[in-house]
Amino acid sequence: MSTTSAYGWNIPDNTDLVKDGALAIRTLGNAIDTSMNTALGTKKAGMVLLNTTSFSAVSTQSINDVFSATYDNYRVVCNVQPSGTPDLQMRYRVAGADNSTSNYNYEGFVARTNNTSTSVSSTTNSTIHVIGGINNGNANAFAIEVYQPFNADFTKHSVLGHQHDSTSYIATFRGGVFAGTTSFTGFTIFPSAGTITGSLSVYGYNK
Repeated sequence: MSTTSAYGWNIPDNTDLVKDGALAIRTLGNAIDTSMNTALGTKKAGMVLLNTTSFSAVSTQSINDVFSATYDNYRVVCNVQPSGTPDLQMRYRVAGADNSTSNYNYEGFVARTNNTSTSVSSTTNSTIHVIGGINNGNANAFAIEVYQPFNADFTKHSVLGHQHDSTSYIATFRGGVFAGTTSFTGFTIFPSAGTITGSLSVYGYNK
């Protein structure tokens, strides 16, 4: 019997009998199942892509119905260019509406290539402060880890990003919490002024 070149799965030869087709399919299916489980280390992949959205010159970009009971934790990866030099902000949302209560808190650290650094923190805000002072015409990229947003408990997040302003390149490290027990299903990102252009993807971490 012949085999595939990469995984060595058994496949029928041209001379094999048609009556043996069911056995050949069953054998191949079992081999694929075993190989995939070995390659992934589980029956599930580590992360599952839930949404990819591109946007152009928008003042807000909402992503609905990506948080659910299927996953506990999520990763949002975003590339964005603003129309000016705004801060980039975020709010959680549910039932198609942003939550703008004063329950958002954050703290973090900003390091610059001009050898200056700044600690940042704030409490009882109406938004998450993702990154600050992003510059027009330069790519700004970041990843937000969102922890248990669908649970009726405090929703935590962390941000790792890289940006550019008019004087230096900047690495951003932040974390924060929504100090409330709302179950969220999505989020909105938006600049503090002007518009943004870019794309983002949302991934769920398999349990």
